Amino acid sequence: MSEDKPGHGDEPTRPSGPDGAGADGELSDEQIDREAPGVEDVEELEAAEAEVAEEAEVDEDKVVATPTRRRRAGSRPAGRPDDSPRSGESTRSRADAERARAAELRDKRSLGRFLREVVAELRKVIWPGRKELITYTTVVIVFVAVMVALVAGLDIAFAKGVVAVFG
Repeated sequence: MSEDKPGHGDEPTRPSGPDGAGADGELSDEQIDREAPGVEDVEELEAAEAEVAEEAEVDEDKVVATPTRRRRAGSRPAGRPDDSPRSGESTRSRADAERARAAELRDKRSLGRFLREVVAELRKVIWPGRKELITYTTVVIVFVAVMVALVAGLDIAFAKGVVAVFG
């Protein structure tokens, strides 16, 4: 039985390098789990990846041609017209595309969505504790007092200099 991998007697042992990796630079399963904790279930991870890929595919279908894209489409070879629908797919009208874009803009500009996003961002903030808050406040007050003294000192010095020069 190997000392590197307890409980895995039937697996051959690999000599490890100074960083704990195998001779070929690969980490053991235990080292990977220890260094990168995360999803325990591979099927769960694959399902999540498939869901993200599906969402990306759906979002890709929502792209509306902009004038730049239309100009580029006109310069494509004649053998592949951009206006022809793909097999089984129908093209949507310009009015439908503009309505969809207007609805999307309304959703982006809504006050409710803005407030929900503000609350979501505020939940991500790491708020300081009482002791940290007192420390930060003290530092700010001391810094402001030093800057006020510096500006006041320069003001007095310049005022005396102007009086000395111009009488």
